[in-house]
Amino acid sequence: MHIAVCIKQVPDTNNVRWSKENNLLREGLISVINPCDKWAIQMALDIKKNFKNVKISAFSMGPKQAREVLEYALARGCDEAILLCDKAFSGSDTLCTGRVLSCAIEKFAPDYDLIICGQYALDGDTAQSGPTIAGFLNIPVVSKVSNIINADKTTSILEQKTDGEINIVQVENPCVICVLEKKEEIEPILVSDYVRAQDIGIKEYGISDLGIGRDEAGILGSPTFVSRAFKKEYKREPKNVESDICEFLNAVLCAEANDGK
Repeated sequence: MHIAVCIKQVPDTNNVRWSKENNLLREGLISVINPCDKWAIQMALDIKKNFKNVKISAFSMGPKQAREVLEYALARGCDEAILLCDKAFSGSDTLCTGRVLSCAIEKFAPDYDLIICGQYALDGDTAQSGPTIAGFLNIPVVSKVSNIINADKTTSILEQKTDGEINIVQVENPCVICVLEKKEEIEPILVSDYVRAQDIGIKEYGISDLGIGRDEAGILGSPTFVSRAFKKEYKREPKNVESDICEFLNAVLCAEANDGK
C-alpha cells in the first residue's frame, strides 16, 4: 500500500507581511508545519502500524526552507520526502497548488492508494487544496475526517465530523482524505529519529520535472488572487458582568417560555 501525504509549512506568527500582489511574504518569519498536517502524517503512520508493506511519501510545495517540514515527516516515520520548489510556483492559488501536487503524485508516486491532507492551512484556511487534488486526479474526496477506522488498498472506512454529527463513511481507494486537527498531543520526536532521517534525504523537483507549463502554475496560472488582506480589529472593549449563573439561566428559560406562548 502506498500513501501520499501532502504537508505545508506555515508562518508561526500573526505579524505577517504582504506583497503588492497581496501574496504572503515568508522571508524572516518563523515557520512550522501546519497543525492539521501533523495529524495527516500521524494517521498515515497509524495505518502503517496495522499493515505490512506500507510506504508513505511526503510531498510539500514551497521554498527551500520547506525542507524543515519534510525533515519532520521523515523523522516521524515517512519513507521518502519530495519538495516541489521553483520560483514558477510562487503565488500559486489553490487551483495551481492542486495541479502541481497532483502532477507530482502521479509522477513520483504513481501507485498511490491513498492521499492524506490536512483539512485546512493556517495561512489560507480555504480547505480547497485536498478537493482540488482529487479533482485533478478524478478520485473521491472525504473532508473533515477525524479518524481513519480502517484502510487498505481497496477501501477506507472513516469517521467524519460535520456540524453536530459524526458520520461513518466508506469510500473506495484511491481517494483523498482531508483530516482535522486533534486536541491530543503527538509524541515528541527523538534526536535519533532526526539522525535516521538525515540518511534518507529529500528529493527536490521543479516545474520542468512535472511536465506542466509556466502558465499553469504560480501567479501566471492562478485565476484567483487575494484582493485585500488585513488584520481583524476589535473596536469594542469587553465588559465583565458579575451575576449569579442560576439567576441568569432562569431568566433565559423564562424568556424562552414567554416566546413560546
